[in-house]
This record gives sequence, structure tokens and C-alpha cells, in this order.
Amino acid sequence: MSKNTVPALVCENVTMKFGGLTAVSDFNLRVPEGALYGLIGPNGAGKTTVFNIVSGVLRPSAGAIKLFGDDITGLSPDRIAYRGIARTFQNIRLFQNLTVLDNVLVGLHLRREVNLAQALLALPQHRAEEARMAQTATQLLEEVGLDDFSDYRANALPYGQQRRLEIARALATKPKVLLLDEPAAGMNPAETENLMRLITDIREEFGVTILLIEHEMKVVMGICERMTVLDHGEIIAEGTPAEIQRNERVIKAYLGGGAVVGNKGS
Repeated sequence: MSKNTVPALVCENVTMKFGGLTAVSDFNLRVPEGALYGLIGPNGAGKTTVFNIVSGVLRPSAGAIKLFGDDITGLSPDRIAYRGIARTFQNIRLFQNLTVLDNVLVGLHLRREVNLAQALLALPQHRAEEARMAQTATQLLEEVGLDDFSDYRANALPYGQQRRLEIARALATKPKVLLLDEPAAGMNPAETENLMRLITDIREEFGVTILLIEHEMKVVMGICERMTVLDHGEIIAEGTPAEIQRNERVIKAYLGGGAVVGNKGS
């Protein structure tokens, strides 16, 4: 539920053009603080482009991005991360040769308090912070069910667990808004069920606003309160899961009119 009259994340008339191709056109979005919000649509609809704009990977051709009322349009990805937006990726981007624990520690380094001299000289402040970070990283791994794998290399984890590790690393940056790009991709039904519980638990425990891209309709229909539907870079619908399931334009665009959105097995 919303805790603040100012939305956590706002996209205002966002357009993204690549030469003569318009990937996203006049995109508007308001995600309330504390919401679990879905962004869905067929392949090529522009969903990941929206994430790339919000996270600073791309600068929009037009429009504005606001985080709790502050304009963050065009800021670099590191500055946006520091402001409080973290993300996962459609294609997993872990440090594959680092340990599971070290992958989470990378995220924690975003908000380090010691300076370079203290770190180089291994002063007490540096050692104390390293110990705190290791404890926090272990707690985050426990949160996502990976605490028994902290010494494994990331590339030794099964695919579904790598997805969880990416979420833990994102949480390590202490985000206000968490962008999850197809977190259920490649998961079996049991893993998907566990992921749904994990996402809702994260929202409650960390008080984070979540914007979710997902092709697995069971996930978005099962945990999101509201969602926006994109097709060919344009919004074609917005509403609750029940409203989206009944929307004929969504059914036609997303499923070719062959099924009802949200049906079991879709």
C-alpha cells in the first residue's frame, strides 16, 4: 500500500528513439510507494527499454523520470543506484568467477563510509566496516535462501539460484525502488512458486517498492496489485490483474486472442 502522497517512481511522457525506430512512445507511469507493480507485454514491446531508461543505461529522447519527486533523468547508472534504484537483468549479469558472498559484497560497496586512505592502510574503521558488510551480506543471502552457498562460485549455482543471487546483490545497495526484469525466466514451477513468496516477502521486510517485468503470467497476476501493458512501445492498458485479464486489447496483443490472460499454464 502507498505510504506517501508522492509516488515512488514516475515516468512522464517518456519516448526513446533509436534512429528512425521508436522503441517507447509517450510512456507514462506512476508507481506508489510500497507497491508491487507489473509491467507486461509481448516480446519487443519496450519493457526492458523502460528499465534501461529508469536505471540510467539509456537517456530518453524525451520525457522525465522522477524518484520520489526528484528528477533523475539522464543521471549515470551509478548515481541513480546511489539515489535508490536497483535492478536485476533479463540476462543474468553476475560476477561469475567471484563467490556468492563476494557478489553481494560488491553491492554493499556502493554505500561504503570509509575513505581510500583508511582502506589502503587497513585502519580499524576499515576493518570494522568490512566485518559489518560481511555480516550484512550473509543476512541477505539467508533472506534469499543462499546462505549455505556463500563460498561457491556464482557460476556453480543452478540458474534459479543465480536469479536469487542477483536479487540479493540488488538489495545490498539498499534500494528504495527495485526493478526486477523477468526474475522467473528459466525457473521450473516449484522455483516459480518460491520466487513469488520471496518477492512478496522482500517487499514487506525491506519496505521497497517493486516494479516487475515478467512473461510468466502466474507471477504477475498472482502478486502484483496493478500493472501496465505495453505493445510496440505504447501503453495499451493499465489496471488491476482482474481488469487486465478481461481487456480484449491486451488479450489480442499478448496472446493473439487465443486465451485469457492469466489462465493456468499461460
